[in-house]
Amino acid sequence: MIELANRRILVTGAGTGIGRAVLDGALAGGASCAALVRDATEAATLRGILPSANVIAIDLARTADIADAAGRALASLGNVDGLVCAAGVFEHRAALETTDEVWRSVLDVNLTAAFIVARSCAERMRDSRRGSMVMISSQIGGIGHPRAAAYAASKAGLNGLVRSLALELAPYGVRVNAVAPGPTATPMTAAARADPARDAALLAGIPLGRYGEPAEIANAVLYLLSDHSAFVTGQVLAVDGGVTAT
Repeated sequence: MIELANRRILVTGAGTGIGRAVLDGALAGGASCAALVRDATEAATLRGILPSANVIAIDLARTADIADAAGRALASLGNVDGLVCAAGVFEHRAALETTDEVWRSVLDVNLTAAFIVARSCAERMRDSRRGSMVMISSQIGGIGHPRAAAYAASKAGLNGLVRSLALELAPYGVRVNAVAPGPTATPMTAAARADPARDAALLAGIPLGRYGEPAEIANAVLYLLSDHSAFVTGQVLAVDGGVTAT
């Protein structure tokens, strides 16, 4: 277990998948947490483990609403020591089939929303001269993927954002990193795993021969939030079963 006592951590996409695993791990490590989730249904699943004021439902594609939602989440914590941007969407379609609307929606949720929330947290972390941010990227952001142009672009952009923020915020003692999962057994990959052809192709590309588990990705995130990684910033840590080593 990673020790996170007395840390105040905001997690986006905390209602399911990797985000939920991060939230559970942070709470187990002693952190106080707030969560941004997709809708009221996801919010309801967290009401028993977080104070109601700490759970905010927001459609991250509505970028004009994000700063206010982030501000309310941070107010519920009092301040912030850690941020995890785990919210994301995936569109499995070829570039020539990707409409302007789909392109904007994917980049708004995966990249623009992360920037807006990170900016809100950075202001507070800069003033307190401490903090750690972790963005959930993807191995696809480093190597690309057929039929995922918008997703690949959003995650590659997220990697660039991480490196730039890390350089800007280092003088204030604030660290910024990313974790890049490989194929992981989450709701985002459920359709692919249910399709025998796609499932076989995905597994064939993973040297370890299996999907990652959300808790395995969360362990890397929690490490980057903790003091164990105090000299780590500006990095994109692949937790991908060896995909990017091939």
